[in-house]
Amino acid sequence: MEVGYNKLNITPTEPVHIAGYNRKKLSEGVLDPIEINTLVLKVKNNLVIFSILDSIIIEDSVILPVKQAIFEQFGISFEQIVIGCIHTHSAPAYFKPFFENVYIDPDLQKNLIHSFIKSISTALNSMNKATLSLKTTQIEGLYGNRNTKDGLADKSINVITFMNSHSKKEICSFIQMSCHPTILNGNNFKLSADLLGWIRQKYQSKTHIPCMIVNGFCGDVSTRFYRKLKGDEELERVSSAIIEQMNELNLVDTYQSVLKCTSFEKEYIYNGQIDDFVQSEIPHLKGTIKFSTNEMEKMMSQQLLHNLEFKASKGEMVLNLYSHIIKLGNILFISLPGDITATLGKRIVDHFSHYKVIILGYCENYSNYFVCNEDYGKYFETYISRLSKGNADDFIDHVIIAADDLLK
Repeated sequence: MEVGYNKLNITPTEPVHIAGYNRKKLSEGVLDPIEINTLVLKVKNNLVIFSILDSIIIEDSVILPVKQAIFEQFGISFEQIVIGCIHTHSAPAYFKPFFENVYIDPDLQKNLIHSFIKSISTALNSMNKATLSLKTTQIEGLYGNRNTKDGLADKSINVITFMNSHSKKEICSFIQMSCHPTILNGNNFKLSADLLGWIRQKYQSKTHIPCMIVNGFCGDVSTRFYRKLKGDEELERVSSAIIEQMNELNLVDTYQSVLKCTSFEKEYIYNGQIDDFVQSEIPHLKGTIKFSTNEMEKMMSQQLLHNLEFKASKGEMVLNLYSHIIKLGNILFISLPGDITATLGKRIVDHFSHYKVIILGYCENYSNYFVCNEDYGKYFETYISRLSKGNADDFIDHVIIAADDLLK
């Protein structure tokens, strides 16, 4: 196996708009670096690329020109390139989230395209023979299901460390976990990669190994029920506690003799004007707003009503959902294009119980929330989903079928 890696600091030097929480003010300084991290894996003649941005979302306006440039320079197909983000809500506004009205600076996006190309090219030009080790542990008492405290949540942290076969020096660590990086709220105006960025920095400082991090299936997972402090004090508390629990990482048996990949793509049409849930819930929320004597309930209902009416105002929308499926020996990487709730992620992990499954959420063109049939309409995630009931289940089922075909 050969491995290439690059870490690129792309923190803006001037104030910029921030994507997340619909902020209206420009950024006011930097709490921690904004990065692109790129990992290249090659076994024999098969190669895949993971390039991950510190951003709330990622979209085709950047993905497609980056992949086209890499194809023209290196002959690497679109299917072999996974481009994603970590979902921090305190990074520059490279893209406009569906429910926000933030200004997108075209120069910022143009520079981002060049930065992705630079990071991927640099990683491709730094390939070395390598081995890997995979370790995992469970994190307790710091994050979990954000709708019901005892609800389902993936609390595993997986760490893949790549070592240069000749020098025996570590090339990089690849961390995967599943938690909303939303410790910082809308009152924060400093640029930050939030929780995942702080874990990345602390693990790198502790091990002296360059580190990248990806987010998994955390659509309904956050630190909500476990918070004790606020802002950077809470970031310090939670990230330090996670790093401490990572002292107990357990080695997983792996082999890397085969690398192969495939992808699955399917189009879904969403129209809030004819969506059964939207059309039945709007009058219900209006009634709550009119008659409720609970101010908190009225305020929440107004926000939910705004989301539903906004979705309905957009009419018919076409969502093109894309997933990468990558087998590296007995490790199975699966990318998904949005906020994947814990139930759907677990469905994939359980199906491939003979593999170590690494799910990468927030990859390719971001498509908001994926909510399973049994939870559809119960919680906040449905109100900001652009998939009709049953669509998320259908897509996940097709991804599982595509992965089964790859593994035959």
